Amino acid sequence: MTEERTKEQWEINFFDEYGVWPITDADVPEDQKIILSEEQITETERAVLRRNAKAYLKETDWYVSRYSETGTEIPEEILTKRAQARIDASEE
Repeated sequence: MTEERTKEQWEINFFDEYGVWPITDADVPEDQKIILSEEQITETERAVLRRNAKAYLKETDWYVSRYSETGTEIPEEILTKRAQARIDASEE
């Protein structure tokens, strides 16, 4: 298989998996590129961590409601992950 055919198959596989065609740095004109600073990257990563942590807490709130209403214990793994999620979700 030639290199061009391999690249073409990779692009097709990418499209099949993600529903969009892949782009490379060379596909974006220089005047349209956005370069993020280290601080922006760090803050974005932190925002994603907070969002995911809050989503996890929301998804597992039913355990807390169930415990409150019926006394059914919350699995230790869930308690541990919720504790970490509360830390991750904090704004600090």
